[in-house]
Amino acid sequence: MKRSGLVAKPVFDARTIPPLPPSRISRPLMPLVRFLAPFYLRLGLAFNDIELVRPQRFLEAVRAFQTGQTRLLVAFRHPYGDEPQLLLHAFQQVLPRLARRLGQPLPARPHLHMVHDYAVALWGGPLIRFILPRVGAVPVYHARTDTAGIRAIRDLLLNGAHPLALSPEGQISYHSEAAPRVEQGAVRMGLWCVKELAQAGRTERVQILPVSVHYRYDARAAGQLARMLRRLEKESGLPAHKDLNGQQLQVMQDVAERVDNRLLEICETFYACPPPAGLTAQQRWERVVEAALGRSEAILGLADSGKDPIQRVYRVRQAGWDLIYPARADGTALGRALAQRRAGEAWLAMRHMELADLMAYHQVNYLRDPPLTGSAYDRLVETVLNLDDLVKRLRGGNISNRSNRIRKQARLVPGQMIDLTWHLADAGQDGRLAARQASEALRAQLTACMEGREDER
Repeated sequence: MKRSGLVAKPVFDARTIPPLPPSRISRPLMPLVRFLAPFYLRLGLAFNDIELVRPQRFLEAVRAFQTGQTRLLVAFRHPYGDEPQLLLHAFQQVLPRLARRLGQPLPARPHLHMVHDYAVALWGGPLIRFILPRVGAVPVYHARTDTAGIRAIRDLLLNGAHPLALSPEGQISYHSEAAPRVEQGAVRMGLWCVKELAQAGRTERVQILPVSVHYRYDARAAGQLARMLRRLEKESGLPAHKDLNGQQLQVMQDVAERVDNRLLEICETFYACPPPAGLTAQQRWERVVEAALGRSEAILGLADSGKDPIQRVYRVRQAGWDLIYPARADGTALGRALAQRRAGEAWLAMRHMELADLMAYHQVNYLRDPPLTGSAYDRLVETVLNLDDLVKRLRGGNISNRSNRIRKQARLVPGQMIDLTWHLADAGQDGRLAARQASEALRAQLTACMEGREDER
């Protein structure tokens, strides 16, 4: 594939969807997962360390769940992609060690039932498909009614031996210090649980623990970052900046902005959407996202739903995978040939969707805005990684091609607990009102964590 310039192999065949076994924690597998996790985090994901801010808040939430006082939902920010692995390691190994060090051991080893997008099992490969259900992870569809899947998630929240964990943002959001996009699905499931507990005469309260995630990138990787910028200059056709050497933050910021502007021009040419006079760069990127989504919807025969870009991304992704993995197969030679063509068209449509998936979150001023909990260098690394990701998606890639080699420390920041039992009572048992209020409370807590104000109520 090097000759073609693509970073991913195109799909030209309709496939049989690989089945996922029921979610059930494998006792023989878990010790191996715990043993390998530190090596995987350090060598595979480039983590130097994990810091739990206000660990007592994590411990109190877990202890209340394990002693039968609450049903717990962990709602985490998802800006980078590695948050599920981090949280599992933190809950399974870091928290028990902290509890023992404080002389307050937990009743049992904590674990989390992770909710993941069903598509992870499709692009993640056979190993991911093997591991996910055996560590208790459960899939969910964003753009398809999945009664059995929702029932399984609700049952885990109501009766599971471990808390449920999911991202209320719905998917990776690519910016750790941008206002979180909170969907109501997590809150609604929690409110269903409140009602089901009351119907069963149970006294547990349903609570949400908000968790924000931030990376602190190793400053010694500045040379590595400069080399990435050099490569991005070359791939986008820009002349090399003579002073780019990883020593000056200002120079690297300038080069990143030049690359951003050049890629914007390339995308506008590719999608034939030259900007009218007077538009800002942010508005121009929004037009590119609209054009990319329109192109993918046209290929798949989908009408513009009028919904926000991420909801449209969900729908395109679902339609694309449905053609690559059709539920029914026509066994004739012509039927197979047409299915292969539809699969190829779906793959091409999803390349446009992958660009929109990333750039719908893009903020032109993110690089220059004052950092909140991190540093200007951390924002620069995030920006360069996103630009590198954009180039790879233009070359046919997706999230699995995203670079993950710059060393960093992870900070997990818990917010104030959100009590859904109280929210439903305060809303007079009005589920819709309670969902809106609790979602806003969750957004406020995640924002407070992001801004270093996690003590604000």
